[in-house]
Amino acid sequence: MRLSKEELHKMEQVDIREADRDELVDISKIEIDMKKSVPARVGEYVQKVGNPFLIRVGEYVVKIGYSDCEETVNDRMKQYIRKIAEIKY
Repeated sequence: MRLSKEELHKMEQVDIREADRDELVDISKIEIDMKKSVPARVGEYVQKVGNPFLIRVGEYVVKIGYSDCEETVNDRMKQYIRKIAEIKY
């Protein structure tokens, strides 16, 4: 699935408050072939979820933002946990 910048921008602008939960894909039920290359996995993910910015996780509707950086989600989670630990302790 190849999307234009305009299509991606339109998907990104969808208001989470107007989303129909029943029309969104529950990502906890999809599987991505981790043996594929990163671009192939991204393509497979977008094909399965439809809108990569608005998904469902169980009963929750989730709006996702992406940034162009070298850090992974795991890197960001580690940073977040460190910050929380600094605040609490």
